[in-house]
Amino acid sequence: MPIRRFIQRLRSAIDKVQQQRHDPEAVAPAVHSMDALALLLGRGDRTIVAKMCATPVGRRLLDERHDILAVVSDRDRLRALPEGSLGRTYCRFAEENGLFPEHLAEEVRKARVATGGLVPEATPEVAYLHDRYRDLHDLWHVVTGYGTDMAGELAIVNFQATQVGYRAMTINAWIRLFAIAIQTGRLDILATSLRARARGRRAAYLLAVDWERLLPMPLEVVRRELAIEPLAPYRTWDYPAPAVA
Repeated sequence: MPIRRFIQRLRSAIDKVQQQRHDPEAVAPAVHSMDALALLLGRGDRTIVAKMCATPVGRRLLDERHDILAVVSDRDRLRALPEGSLGRTYCRFAEENGLFPEHLAEEVRKARVATGGLVPEATPEVAYLHDRYRDLHDLWHVVTGYGTDMAGELAIVNFQATQVGYRAMTINAWIRLFAIAIQTGRLDILATSLRARARGRRAAYLLAVDWERLLPMPLEVVRRELAIEPLAPYRTWDYPAPAVA
């Protein structure tokens, strides 16, 4: 990378990360900081595509550009699935927490209006995979067991980043983790994310999974099939109300 471009991207990343620190739970600053860091440090695009192509299911989903957003946002269908199934549990989790993937997708597209709503400087294949990654985030909360508190969010980000080799996401998450640990003395939050990375390394590659097939199945059966290890209890944590405000 030419030195001038590197300096420009470094300045942009610093600026965007600072903006996210001022509004830590908003979508647009998070997207902007992550995209800026990714352009500076790399997203791991080769890894994410190679892992997707390594299995027949992953290759098929990529070739078909399977629309997982339409599946996970169809709450009428999810509610009709058996009690205890992955899909029914996910639907209840989403509704109780007000987490709707179609709304998140729209917010992310708006944040990326300058690049046509897609992750910047990406091939169509990579852009599709990053959209799939986004649309599955809350379903993976259910499969892994991490909550929507900030400690749980940072843990699942580390789980996901380990799976796909997303260097910029890992660095961003650890910057935030160390800042929180220093400010609060909560070293256990670091430990929770370290355990999440270990779980991510040992689990199946979740991006290449046929989730439509798994949604009607019992959640515990799905976890065994995907080698999702039981979640060790962790202490929740969230930004204090004044910080969020």
